[in-house]
Amino acid sequence: MMAARPDVAALRDFGNRRESMTRWRFDWSTREKLVPFCFLAPSFAALAVVSLYPMAHALFISFHADGVGSVGRFVGLEQYERVLSSDYFPRVMRISVLWTVGNVMFVLAAGLATALMLDRNFPGRALARAMFILPWAMPYVAAGLIWGWMFDYEFGVLNYVIRSAGLGESKVGFLLACPDALISLTSVSVWKLFPLGTVMFLAGLQTIPSDHYEAARVDGAGPVLCLWYITLPGLRNVTIMLTLLITIWTFGRAFTIIFLLTEGGPAGCTETIVIRSYLEAFKFFHLGAASAIGVIVLLISLAFSIAYLAYAYRREVSGG
Repeated sequence: MMAARPDVAALRDFGNRRESMTRWRFDWSTREKLVPFCFLAPSFAALAVVSLYPMAHALFISFHADGVGSVGRFVGLEQYERVLSSDYFPRVMRISVLWTVGNVMFVLAAGLATALMLDRNFPGRALARAMFILPWAMPYVAAGLIWGWMFDYEFGVLNYVIRSAGLGESKVGFLLACPDALISLTSVSVWKLFPLGTVMFLAGLQTIPSDHYEAARVDGAGPVLCLWYITLPGLRNVTIMLTLLITIWTFGRAFTIIFLLTEGGPAGCTETIVIRSYLEAFKFFHLGAASAIGVIVLLISLAFSIAYLAYAYRREVSGG
């Protein structure tokens, strides 16, 4: 009885596959391409743990009813309907918009003013630049506690300065009445964030060619015209990017300063949408509503980001 003859074509195909796998194993160019992904893998893993998983979990909870010790039954969009039709939602959205607009306007103005000042040559400029960065480097908790003591009605240094300078005899309740509380919180937030605007505007000023200013001066343009026709157009991209960052930060993430100084009071006049999300979760134990508010804030912030990316893409395509 004759033995079965091996399939020569199959053996040849198997040999070719084995040779190609061996060649790939020692293909150093392929390994070099994978090296950056290996270095980024720990960062991606950390991002997934601290950001992506909580976001996915919050989205999951927002579709369920509040349970005792566990997630309740699936209710679809009922939590979102409850939040959007609530009595507090228009109020907290109005306060959040006022808070965000105030921060953006004053951070841009203060950041541009200090950047223009620090861009000039004067003795001690390096020290001045370092001093202006200090508020940005200070932790939010420390800044909130310090400003809380300064705003104190009985023993605050601000009331002492006002009385000592003869600006008023009665004490000012900076955090005890509306709209003084929101104005005071906005001033603290601007003080904390304007160094970021200063740094970004300083970087933008370095990209504007000095030849433009020299040509403008030769044509008789003064400082105001140079600012309007050269500096501001040259800082347009920086301004848009900074506006996006401050908007997202103050609207969707600003929590520490407000919570430390007022906790949303008095009478809810500083209760932004982020503070309301915290209160719903940890004061009223409405985890579904709190998660729905968080998702709404995320969608609004995402809309701002998409608008900026669309603008940047159109500028890149048009070459403007």
